[in-house]
Amino acid sequence: MTPNYPVEIGHSLEEEGGAFDEEKINFYPPSLSLPQLQDDNNISIEGSEDDEENDETEKGEAANKKRPGMSKVVCTILALGAAVTTAVVAAVSVTGAHRYAQSQISTSLLSGQSKAGKAEPAYCNRLICGQNFTSGEKITLSEDLFCDDNFGTASNKVKKSLNCAITLEGDAELDCNGYGISQNSSLANDALLNCNAQSVEDEKTNCGGLYYYRGICLSGNAKAKNCRVDTFFDGFYVESGGEIKDSLVLQNRVGIFVNDGPGDSTKISKTTVRGNAQGIDVKKSSTDNKIYIDQVRSNNNVGSDNIAKYGDGFHLYGKEITVKDSEASSNARNGMLIDGAGTTSVDLKGTIFLRHNEASGLATDNINSAGPLNGTLNVDGQVNIYENGAFGLVLRSDTYFDVEVKKGGSLISCENGNKDIRNYGASTFGDDGFTCGTTKGGTGSPLPACASCPLCS
Repeated sequence: MTPNYPVEIGHSLEEEGGAFDEEKINFYPPSLSLPQLQDDNNISIEGSEDDEENDETEKGEAANKKRPGMSKVVCTILALGAAVTTAVVAAVSVTGAHRYAQSQISTSLLSGQSKAGKAEPAYCNRLICGQNFTSGEKITLSEDLFCDDNFGTASNKVKKSLNCAITLEGDAELDCNGYGISQNSSLANDALLNCNAQSVEDEKTNCGGLYYYRGICLSGNAKAKNCRVDTFFDGFYVESGGEIKDSLVLQNRVGIFVNDGPGDSTKISKTTVRGNAQGIDVKKSSTDNKIYIDQVRSNNNVGSDNIAKYGDGFHLYGKEITVKDSEASSNARNGMLIDGAGTTSVDLKGTIFLRHNEASGLATDNINSAGPLNGTLNVDGQVNIYENGAFGLVLRSDTYFDVEVKKGGSLISCENGNKDIRNYGASTFGDDGFTCGTTKGGTGSPLPACASCPLCS
């Protein structure tokens, strides 16, 4: 039986003009799948002993390397004549052709010229794992990027490093063009989701032998779009501002991890985050920053056996937080958790769904933070909170919010496991726009005047 809510609660965001449907994006061509890449290890490229040694021990360490595997000298020679080209290309074994064409040598649409003035072969400018790109550079993938670097032979520096498969700095931009960025793991994905070792090296060693800690790292307002990212401790890592859009982030320990500072701004739009231990996590040290989430679905994030605070769809800190036309449902903990200390402003716009989460739909708290969290929670649209395991909307005793529903908006909290609205402290509510069934407040705690939840037919 379905309640006859003002907006049909069983509909999808696509019907509301919300987040994109990731099924419509061809992240993997029909001829290529992630398991295929993982199973094919027959690549053999001949080169000097120095090339092979560097590839094993320093592949992920060079901050600004632009040339992979084959040396620039070989690429230059290749441009000089067909005879030399034939001889060198013959060095690629036939058994490795599939791997060579479709594995980590994913072609980047970077232009390049040899010393002879002729265009270099595409593989001279191919994108490999561990590269850095700085301001002004724009990179487009034309293949999946699969990182199969050998953690067992990695240097101690790599084993202890919070390294990234791809790093973008300044106004650098990455267009994955619908392709994926992933890496090899020696263990099942559960080992990654539940990993909570004492050090980075222990995590990498004991939780799948992952060479790269992070998938795509953005800093200084760098941008990434049209990406599929999986099998990293942090799928995306954003520091000092950045933008992510039109992407699919799944089966990482944290889908998107934001570590912004004062004055920084991060925008995430038209993106699906699912099947991670934690969906979107903004670090508690992020203060005086802005977070903007638009048309994002953070659903089915499964939590961790060893990290009790994981399992949220959105875990948000910030001075200014805006969430528009988004959904956080069926998560192992809260749909949306507003966290931190100090003062914050939260704006919920458009149509938002927070449903079927094991804990609460929308919660405020100041976990591990010094001092109370004060702020405003403005509803300028329709927020649907229902059928969560504990509370619909819960405001903890150490948080003090003014909850206001703007004209024409509504906050509907119904059919939740404990209370539809629970106010432990001194948070206050506006006069209109609330629909709820059960409420409870602490001693002297205000409660909203609610219209009754619609009856099920």
